[in-house]
Amino acid sequence: MKFSLSSVFLTLLGASYTLATPITKQAMSPEQNFGILTLHSGNINVHQREFYVGQSGHVFLSQYDNADGAAKFHMKNNQLYHNNDLASIEQGGALVFKSSGPAVTGFDANAPTNIGYQLQLNGSTPVACPVPSDQQIFQVYYGQVQNGTSCVGIDTIAIAY
Repeated sequence: MKFSLSSVFLTLLGASYTLATPITKQAMSPEQNFGILTLHSGNINVHQREFYVGQSGHVFLSQYDNADGAAKFHMKNNQLYHNNDLASIEQGGALVFKSSGPAVTGFDANAPTNIGYQLQLNGSTPVACPVPSDQQIFQVYYGQVQNGTSCVGIDTIAIAY
């Protein structure tokens, strides 16, 4: 069997082009259930953690505040839902469900990643801050955080179920 240099070169070129082509994903379908995973943190208590919604409605990165388990979410009209509760942001910046405050609009999960979709609120990602009673439990915040010196920036990925 005889191989020409040009045929080998074209074969390698075609293979490298195929491997370099990004995988295209469709946008997450509206109202599809998903979990949220954190990435890109230098803190072991924050990196690759799921969101948990506690009994108070606050969001944590561990099973805390009587959370049942890793939370399931969905979005509709750029609003984030946990069960039938809408997300809102408390005055201190905490992401909360079951709030008396207004629902926050501006969530999107349109940018595909290799494992899901990047979740953002008005183009920004959250921070995770330790709760005062346990420095190994972290709570999720958006925007300006009061007393946020120990907070860690996180990226959030929506992973469809």
